Amino acid sequence: MSSEAFPYKSVHEYLEEELSLVSNPSHEKVKKTKRTYWKRYYKNYRRQKRNLRKEFTLGFDKERLQLIDTKRGELSISKFLYQIIDRELESNDNLFNNQEQLSKLHLQLMKLISLTEELLDNVNSELIHQILERFETLEESFEQFINP
Repeated sequence: MSSEAFPYKSVHEYLEEELSLVSNPSHEKVKKTKRTYWKRYYKNYRRQKRNLRKEFTLGFDKERLQLIDTKRGELSISKFLYQIIDRELESNDNLFNNQEQLSKLHLQLMKLISLTEELLDNVNSELIHQILERFETLEESFEQFINP
């Protein structure tokens, strides 16, 4: 903390300055002055922290909270969420980060299935049946991934 923003180096310094004009302050007066000091100190501390880094408030429904709780293990929820965010930010795996890209890829897969079915109508082949089954399995996986 900079000394300009908060001019006191300790609670004792604050007490000396605030109670210098009061001769023989009561115990309650000292407690109240200390409380005032700590309020000012933490207000200044939080203001400086907000200037240095952005804070976000997140809300989760009951199902998501239960999922977080089961996956976090021994970690606190905050540490668990920080780890997830760090992992995502440091990951170079951008293929599945964008829901729009996933949807386009899913659409292309559905077109391939349609073309394979047309081909199967014209030429009846076991290989084409196997390819179609694999495409459909892949499409089901996409459905589960896109709409969990």
